[in-house]
Amino acid sequence: MSVTMMWIGLIAFSVLLIYLGYLGNRQTSTTMEDFVLGNRKLAKLPAFFTVTATLFSAFSYFGITGQFYSNGIGSWIQVATTAAVGPIIYFAGTRIWLVARRYGLVNVTEYLTDRYASRSVGLVAGVIVIVALVPYMGAQFRGSGLTLEAVTGGGIPYWAGAVFLAVVVTLYVMSGGFRSVVWTDVVQGALMYVILAVAMLILVLTQTGGFTNLMDTVGEQSELLSNPGGDALFSLPYLISVLVIFAASHFTMPQLQQRWMAARSHSTLKFIAITFPIGTGLIYICCFYIAMVGVATRPGFENPESIYPAMIVEVLPQWLLLLAILAIVAATGSTANSIVLTLSSIVAKEYVRPVAARRGASERALDRTLTITTRAMLPVLVGGGLLVAFFGPESIIGIIVEITWPAVFLIFPALLAGLYWRRATSAGAVSSMVVSEALFLSLDRGWLPVNLAGWHPAMPAAILGVVVLVVVSLLTRPPSTAHLDRHFRLFEEPATTAEATR
Repeated sequence: MSVTMMWIGLIAFSVLLIYLGYLGNRQTSTTMEDFVLGNRKLAKLPAFFTVTATLFSAFSYFGITGQFYSNGIGSWIQVATTAAVGPIIYFAGTRIWLVARRYGLVNVTEYLTDRYASRSVGLVAGVIVIVALVPYMGAQFRGSGLTLEAVTGGGIPYWAGAVFLAVVVTLYVMSGGFRSVVWTDVVQGALMYVILAVAMLILVLTQTGGFTNLMDTVGEQSELLSNPGGDALFSLPYLISVLVIFAASHFTMPQLQQRWMAARSHSTLKFIAITFPIGTGLIYICCFYIAMVGVATRPGFENPESIYPAMIVEVLPQWLLLLAILAIVAATGSTANSIVLTLSSIVAKEYVRPVAARRGASERALDRTLTITTRAMLPVLVGGGLLVAFFGPESIIGIIVEITWPAVFLIFPALLAGLYWRRATSAGAVSSMVVSEALFLSLDRGWLPVNLAGWHPAMPAAILGVVVLVVVSLLTRPPSTAHLDRHFRLFEEPATTAEATR
């Protein structure tokens, strides 16, 4: 594709996104709750698109498609994780939604701080998610840079594609906050679904003669249609590991947690719980068949994570190719925007608010300070993501599977205990997170030479974290009964719950 045509398309699409950011800014007040959660008025259809667009990104176009290409049908286990997270959203998500709505909480670390009556819990969780999600954001910029470089034959260099997406995301998120993110997610999410499905159909029908022929060819060439698949990755222990880790991580991810907290009503939350797995399944169907076309027509492809853009460059007409590339850039941007907004709010709430509060500012002035801080942190965090894109790991799936999801997963025991176990203490929560993260890092880096027999290293780390959480909590003093009642009575009093859900 010509560089000129690509830049025209990118600039036009970016103008649309920035304009949506401007519209969001016109409706956004100076309050932290409005800037970060859109005053908790997220409706059903926008909720579907913003949740799925937030989750799917460079991970789907590059990571998942590449994993299907290399390892086969076992990657479908990650669809099962979103089916498993549906009940978690419905039950545990309802609890955190009620508490956040009643007490004005805007992210998951603030919930942890409030529930355990301890800044240390939120501070530790904040460090973990920042360390985990900045690389995740960097993976989005990396995906944009790789795509634009590939389709223009180097006419748009890698660094320019990565920086371009980072600048556009920063501009529209700074402008309108959560509303801008949701509105752009609707556009980007719809584009992602439509173009990915169209590209799948064109590739399957023109390259392999139909779905039946495609499956017959792949079955004859490889063992990718059965487990453990290519490289024997998806053994039973690993399948179970992925199911547990991804299901818990999907619920715990702070950028997704903000979607649960922003839901307009309990029925919106239920709608998310039902449609989230459906949306995931649609994306995975497209990625699977696209990958199988690659297996059938381009066996032994050197970089599996680039198989999708490599094929569409050769097959799609120019106008559709332009839309397909914009869909990839949109998908990467729709994840990066949510991450940077969430992380900025965590920095403001966990690290700036205590300092500002000690200076005796009024609540109104404090809220304004936190909103300004959230905006100011956006370019700083985006800069961190760019550093990862330029100097971090080369594998997008590696960043997500080896860093982001396991690290966030190990916060889940403290989060779930806070929602369901009155006896859980701040000391137990902090000890659980610190010990489990340390063990995971030691196993993952090979510092502890333990044979895990196919289990993901986050699994034994999580088991130890749960044990530590229970033991330390039983040995230490929980928050006061009055403080615990402040949370748990919302779950135990039907009248209060009914009032909160209206």
